Amino acid sequence: MKKWFLSLALLGLLTLTACYGAPKVGDAFDGVTDDYEGVAMAVVEGTAKPGGVTVEVLNTTEAEICSGNEHDFGLQMEQDGQWYWLERKGESANTAEAYGFPKDEPRELDLTWGGGYGDLEPGHYRVTKWFFEYRGPGDTMDFLLTAEFTLE
Repeated sequence: MKKWFLSLALLGLLTLTACYGAPKVGDAFDGVTDDYEGVAMAVVEGTAKPGGVTVEVLNTTEAEICSGNEHDFGLQMEQDGQWYWLERKGESANTAEAYGFPKDEPRELDLTWGGGYGDLEPGHYRVTKWFFEYRGPGDTMDFLLTAEFTLE
């Protein structure tokens, strides 16, 4: 009976590891990031963990800056000086809230990725998040911000 239980427990652990193991590295990223002057995103010191991170977004402009909620982000890993997208596991659902980032009001976002990516292994990463400047109905300018962190 003990052998049967131990075998079943080992099978369950292997299944969880396969489902929630480290994400696969995907395509190289060759786009532009962090090119909107006056809006920045940075990792809050001491918050980077294998399953999530807290970032702070600060808008120092007069522009109306918005972004999706804390579930709306991507992950990249640096290898040999090149950034690569990490692949999400399965489909993800997200609601379409837009968060505003008023001038000089820092806002922290707790980003967790265990269900979408699995836990990250040691390495150099960055979280990516799309933002936009709202200028009027049908008039926006999109830009991508990143925040780098290292897991040891």
